[in-house]
Amino acid sequence: MRVFHFMEKKYALENVKKSRIKVATLRNMNDPYEFYIRFEGAREEEIDRFKAHFNKIAGFLCFSRRLGDPLQWAHYADNHKGICFEFEIPDRLLLKINYLKSPVQISVKSFDWKRDLVQTTLCKYRGWSYERERRVLVNLKEEGVTQEGELFFAQFSKGVVPSKVYTGIRCELTAEEEALFKGNELPVYKMAQDANSYSIVHA
Repeated sequence: MRVFHFMEKKYALENVKKSRIKVATLRNMNDPYEFYIRFEGAREEEIDRFKAHFNKIAGFLCFSRRLGDPLQWAHYADNHKGICFEFEIPDRLLLKINYLKSPVQISVKSFDWKRDLVQTTLCKYRGWSYERERRVLVNLKEEGVTQEGELFFAQFSKGVVPSKVYTGIRCELTAEEEALFKGNELPVYKMAQDANSYSIVHA
């Protein structure tokens, strides 16, 4: 499946130099309702302990199915001054986000409550549905995952490696920066405003 990952230009350049992509953890995601649960029969401290444990062992690579949405470029690519990587990732690795009107409610009396609890990591408020998000689950303890301060990064691998680079409509690359991408066999495409819609398109 073709998916996209948006970021500021400086991070895109650094990621190519180091052959890596940032891993999002529950602690550093931008939505305060990530992993938000109405857990019937459990105390708040028990839920907090579970979340803390999950945050230490697992994270996600976050992608979108949409390249041309101006909101994506504004929110995740430095107000159109950033860059987007295109990936071709096997469908089996991609987890689809479910967009809901209300938070998931789980009962400890349910036979599958532990499985349901983990599934809530793939649930978000429906207002985020424009992202058409897909995620790849990452084991933070596995080989190829490194930590810098509170941030985690996964090395590009056979299943997750960028194939193209798109620059925002306000993004300017120096000759050296463009050479970096092309030297890593990443063709560069410039995004532009579409004359007949609110979409962002590329040449």
